[in-house]
Formats: sequence, structure tokens, C-alpha cells
Amino acid sequence: MDYMKCSATKSFNPLGCDKRGTHACSEVCSFYYIGLNTAHFIKIDLHSVVWSDTARKIARLLTGLYTKRIVGILSTALIGVPAGFLKTGLQHSLERKIVSRTSAHLVHNEGVVESIDKDFNLCFAASGDIRNMVMTLSRHHTKHPHFTCSSAQWHSSSELAAEAAVHIMYSALLRPSDSLQLDHCIDAVYGDILPLLQSSSIHSWIMSNPMWKKSLEVRGSGTLSFAQSTADLVFKEPLDMLRAAHSVGYAKKNMHDIVLSPERIDYRDRYLSGLEPSHRLSFLRFRESGVLLPFSGLDLKMFDDVNRLLFSPTGQWLTMDAANPLFSWNVSEVLKTGQAHGLDRADIYGCLFFHVKAQFIEFARRFERFHIDVHVSQLDASVASDELQKGRLYPSFGTGIKFDRVETSNVADYIGTPRVLKDWSPLLNRENMHAVILVYLMNWVQKQPGASTIFSLGEMKGSNVPMAFQKIASILGIDLPTLLKDRTRHSASFYNIIGNIDTFIDNDDRLQEFLVSDGTKRALEWYDLRLRTKNLIHPRRFGISLGDRPDALPSMTKTEFYNTYMAGGSNAGDRFLEFGHREGRDI
Repeated sequence: MDYMKCSATKSFNPLGCDKRGTHACSEVCSFYYIGLNTAHFIKIDLHSVVWSDTARKIARLLTGLYTKRIVGILSTALIGVPAGFLKTGLQHSLERKIVSRTSAHLVHNEGVVESIDKDFNLCFAASGDIRNMVMTLSRHHTKHPHFTCSSAQWHSSSELAAEAAVHIMYSALLRPSDSLQLDHCIDAVYGDILPLLQSSSIHSWIMSNPMWKKSLEVRGSGTLSFAQSTADLVFKEPLDMLRAAHSVGYAKKNMHDIVLSPERIDYRDRYLSGLEPSHRLSFLRFRESGVLLPFSGLDLKMFDDVNRLLFSPTGQWLTMDAANPLFSWNVSEVLKTGQAHGLDRADIYGCLFFHVKAQFIEFARRFERFHIDVHVSQLDASVASDELQKGRLYPSFGTGIKFDRVETSNVADYIGTPRVLKDWSPLLNRENMHAVILVYLMNWVQKQPGASTIFSLGEMKGSNVPMAFQKIASILGIDLPTLLKDRTRHSASFYNIIGNIDTFIDNDDRLQEFLVSDGTKRALEWYDLRLRTKNLIHPRRFGISLGDRPDALPSMTKTEFYNTYMAGGSNAGDRFLEFGHREGRDI
């Protein structure tokens, strides 16, 4: 499916109309169909700007609290080809909202023209999925990129492979054709191991092969290689997960217990309260169907296989209830892609389907055009660093492998930025003055006093808090004086102000204090690095531009703010840090 088809159906033609859709229903949010004992339509006020009590009750009805066995969803971030995911690692990678980004951005670094004939080594040291690798490759201009991914469909057309990858990554249910391709991948990667699981010699095989490695040919002239602990592969459930068979009803029930849990309804309401009416409906439809498709997409009855990558070997749903695929992508780009494929922006999850598919198609094309080698491991990031330095992870690298980019996601939130720099600075390409280690901080505002209005209103310094209240209320279209007089009645509006107040707060001084207290500033001297004062890969925070000062505040339109924070779920306190060579320079 490469464009939005007509939604019309006729009783004598169950396949419906296959012509391109050209008009959208102006009342798309006013009615919703629910199959109860008698099919009927219910008029609801999801279209109301204010998230009222009535809307909340109807939303609870729609999301299955009064009905059973509705497919909810959440979206994960999984590599499209199974490499044997550890259950604990999978859950960990899906707990937080990790934004996607390109890790190259040659324009402000090495330069596009200057890089045409250069080879690049890029390391995604703590990657819960392949989004950043996909985005980086899709926008990369050099001849021989070389990727190492710690944490492909082949022989089928890019279009079919991309669509299957979208569903394997984000849909709880698959079509038989998707399952067939998944089985093909499993056989290609693990086909020689599966028979050993039933063998009495399995333990001796593990002892003699502590690290399982394999290399496959992919599109183009490159390779896809794997390295994984054999013991983890056999005993920590990944192979059992891939071989499991669950009934659709059982899988749906287990997913419903998580993503539609009654105990979490208020958290869902908070998110819905900030959405446009049509986006509320799109969100609810996606949670109910469990399949990432446009409203008028393929017949959902075709999706009758369980996506084993999103369930444990016993059929338990593996993701968090708040996981949301929109939080993984740039919503402005998502809507733009959807509209280019004939969708109205109201169908935001349909737009996401086409956007992710387009990313995968371009990813496959780049594989065919360039020589790209991808190496995937599932080792702890610190262990992977040590193994690379000793030349044991991939012997073909030798001990001299160096990277032009090292993307570490938000590992620093758990082990500290100094440890990240200790692990990866020896592997940074010192011959490239633009080489950089990328660090993403999400939790620092909870640890640093005075960093967040939400966590420490009484400790905030300066007089920009009242101004920030006024600005956030204005951009949300809320009358602040009226709200302050009657907070109970409009509690959702008050929550949305408080939840986003840090967007327009300058807390860079608190960030610098945090980097001193956690030892990062000392680590820079130890490892001969420096913190870039102006980011050249990703803006320091959401809403500012590359090259802006560290204390710059977001300058956003109402639409940009909505796409980034309300629909996209971005956190105002998130910070992106870039550590380069001491001799390097900014713009």
C-alpha cells in the first residue's frame, strides 16, 4: 500500500473501492463504531477541545474497560530482523521515550562534498532498536558507511520488505505473509542452532562456543553480522520466544491487561487531554486494533497471526503500558509524509505507518547502492567496548577499530556520563576532528536541585518562572487567570501547563552544576575530551536549532509545540550532549 485508498464499501463488493481517496470526512471525530450485541453508532465528544468528564467516560468505553478482548498496543522499538532479544533487555529499552535522530549530520561536521569518498565507522553502543541507524543511513552521503550496533529482510522487494518490517516492529498482529518473512529471518539467522537445543550435547557446545557469531549477505555488497553470548541465547528465552505459538485471543488478553489496565486510565487521560480531537480517536483506534495502519487501510481480518517479538515465550506482553510509537519519531515529519501519501493529518497513526515504511524503503535502497557492513551484538555497552578494544568481539576489526560517531542513547542515566566516556573515548577516531560521542540525558532534572519547575518549584532561581507560565498557557490557548481561579474544573488544562512548564525555563546553569557533581567535568580532562558548547549533530534541547547557545530557549510555533510535546511526548528536561576531541571546534 503506497497511497490512501477510498474508504467506500459496497455490499456486493467486499473488497471495496480501490481508487485513490480524495476527500476526508469533516465529522471524523463525531462518531465511532463499536461492535456490541447490536451494531450501533455512538455520538461522543472526543471532538471537544476541553477533555470533559463525558469524553473521559466514552474514552474508557472505547478503550475496552467495558468490553473484553480488545487489542491494545504500544509500540516497541525492535530491530526488524530478530537477533535473539533478551527479555530483560527488551523491557528496559521500551520503558522510556527515546527520541530518534540521525548520528551523522555531515553538513555541520565533516561536510557533504568532503565526505563523498570517505568511509565512516558509526557505533550505536546502546541501541534498543534500529531507528537511529535507519535515519542515519537514509540521510548519509558517503560511499562506504560501516555500522556497529550493540543491543533486513532480503530477496523480497523493498516495498514488501519495508511494509513487513513496519508491522514486525509496531503491530501486535501480523498477516500470514509477514509471519512467513519473519520465519525466513529466524531460519536464516538461527537455523543452524535450533536443532542443537534438543541435543544432549548442548551444554558442551555452549562451553566450547562462548560467543555465537554469524555473518549473512544482504542487499548490495555488504554483510550483516551477529555476535551474542551463547549462554544468553540459549538460557535467557530469546529462542523460546521466537519459537513460541500463541493463540490470538490469549495474546490479546495479555496485552489488554497491560495497555488497557484500569489502574493506568488516568495516565492515558492525561495524554489524551492534550491531543487534538481527531488524534484522540486515532490513538484509541490504534490501541484497540493493535495494528499500525491508516483508518481505511487493509482489512484487519488479514492480521490473524501473533507477533512473537512483542510477547514472552509464555505469551506475556513485553512493553510498558505507556509505550507509544509516535514518541519514537519526529511528528512533524510523520504528518508531512502521511499527507504526501494522501492522508489527512487527522489520521496521525496512519501517517506514521507511511512514514516508517518510507524510512525502511530508503534504508533498503541505500543498502543496495552503498557498501554497508552492519555488526549487531547484544552485549552490555561497557562489555562491548572492552571486547572491541581487545579485538575479541569482531576479530576482523583487529584492535585498531575507531569510530567517527558513538551513539550511547541514555545509558548515562544509569551508569553515569563519566563511565560512558571512559568506555568509549578509547574507540573514538582521533584522526577525525569531528568525531563525537553522543550522550542523551533524561533523568538529570530529577537529580539536580532547582533544575525542574515540576520537581523543585520552590528552589527555582531567577524570575523566568512566571514568564514561562504565561508563555506555555498562551501556546496552549489557555486563559491563565481563569484557570487559576478554577483549577478543579479544568484540571486537564492545568496539568498540561505544569507538565510542560520546563519547556521555556533556562536551566543550563543547573545542567553545568550537574555535570560537575557527577564527575563529567573531571572525566573530560582524564580522557582528553571536551563538551561541545554548540551542538552539531542534534540540538541541545527540543525546540532550538543546531548551533544555538547552550542557554537558548525554544522558539516554536503552536503547531511545532503540539507536534513535539503534546503528540510527540517529548520531555522538556531532556538534553543532548556531544563530546568531541579537545582540539575540535564548534561551528
